[in-house]
Amino acid sequence: MHLPGGAIEQLKTQGMLKRRNSATNNSQLPKGNGAPWHYHELDDEIFYIISGEVEFGVDKEEFIAGPGDLVIAGPDVPRRFKALSDSKLLVINTPSGPAEGFIREISEFGDSNPPTQADKARFVEQYKIHLL
Repeated sequence: MHLPGGAIEQLKTQGMLKRRNSATNNSQLPKGNGAPWHYHELDDEIFYIISGEVEFGVDKEEFIAGPGDLVIAGPDVPRRFKALSDSKLLVINTPSGPAEGFIREISEFGDSNPPTQADKARFVEQYKIHLL
């Protein structure tokens, strides 16, 4: 799936179709791409950096992660990330479901048509993901 800003998400496991234990996807982020501050009510989000450098904000901490680094943000923990170079990540959400559905839906938006406030309210209701 192609996401706004040129990111590519490839869902590897689809927990919604299985036991809802976890969802795994390969994320290819072009330099400058990422996600703004947000948090998930229901799931842990785990980032494994395969290549590149990614700037993270997790709760009140700011840091740069590189190849081999693992970053974990639990439920209700604000997080953001931005690729400082073209980067590849493995992203795991557990339990699966909410984030997986959100990724599918956000891929329908483009740089020229970002989500509206109504869309953001629906994301909270449907996926329990808050864009801050």
